[in-house]
Amino acid sequence: MNILLTSAGRRVSLLRAFRRAVENLKGSKIMAADCDPTAPTLIEADESFILPRISSDKYIEELINLCERKKIDLVIPLIDPELPLLAGSKGIFCKIGCTVAISSPETVNIGNDKLATWKFFTSNNIPAVQTFTKEEVQAKLKRHELSLPVIIKPRCGSSSQGIIKCDTKDQLSFYISMEEDVIIQEMLLGPEVTLDIMGDGQGGLLALVPRKRLKIRGGEVERGITVDDGLFYDYVVKIVQKLKPFGAINIQCFITRRGPVFTEINPRFGGGYPLSDAAGAQFPEMLIALSRGEKVKPRIGQYKRGLLMTRFDEAFFISLENDPLGNSLMKL
Repeated sequence: MNILLTSAGRRVSLLRAFRRAVENLKGSKIMAADCDPTAPTLIEADESFILPRISSDKYIEELINLCERKKIDLVIPLIDPELPLLAGSKGIFCKIGCTVAISSPETVNIGNDKLATWKFFTSNNIPAVQTFTKEEVQAKLKRHELSLPVIIKPRCGSSSQGIIKCDTKDQLSFYISMEEDVIIQEMLLGPEVTLDIMGDGQGGLLALVPRKRLKIRGGEVERGITVDDGLFYDYVVKIVQKLKPFGAINIQCFITRRGPVFTEINPRFGGGYPLSDAAGAQFPEMLIALSRGEKVKPRIGQYKRGLLMTRFDEAFFISLENDPLGNSLMKL
């Protein structure tokens, strides 16, 4: 079983989880690809490769060639910008015997577009954060109908980039005049919880692990703790039945005075998945079995509650003194 993590970046813990999952599959390799040759996960992988940036016209072509050349069985995409590309090309990979761990283009588009996410939640009676377009907010400001503070977000942003809190009408008017494709949301108060979810692609829920976010750094959870799934289970079943995700996705919500209020859908492995994995989630094992056409038994509720994750930085040290890459990096 050859598995490739794309846009692998710093996802060393996830790579190690997949390596554990193939321990009993002889000859298996866990490979990684990135556009940056200094990405840490490339060092940890059994084999590593440099691909063009996702914005390149050659990205999909070169990725397909790599998968064909290295006989890749399963591709795990890891960042938001590549998801629409891979969702739309899933059939091409299938023809060369490669499964891409990604949902349908429709599901990916709902997750990548925060306005579409809100419309999905509200149309399916899922409690969702109040969300407005720029034009709706401008009209509400004129009628003095908007409660502050609010949060401005890029409509298709990721990794918590470009998020602005506005406490006053003047701040809000200024920022929405400067930004084009944004949405405005009410500011929610309460604990934030990420729900790691495994779907079978047919509307079936295979696993659910909720984890409360205790500390965030650079848009990714640094400290978190697993919590009980009782508050979320019925909502997640409904969401999965409608979205039909294939593989790992994560959904974010806040626990407010009115109960869980859902905010985002990320149709990929979350950055904090290692906590769920340590708690017994076994998403890599299930995903490998799905890609091999095997029947996967749901593992609902089979994880450890109250497991705390507190992360710290590790480092790889590699001598590049006589390497062309080292020469280019050492230039001043």
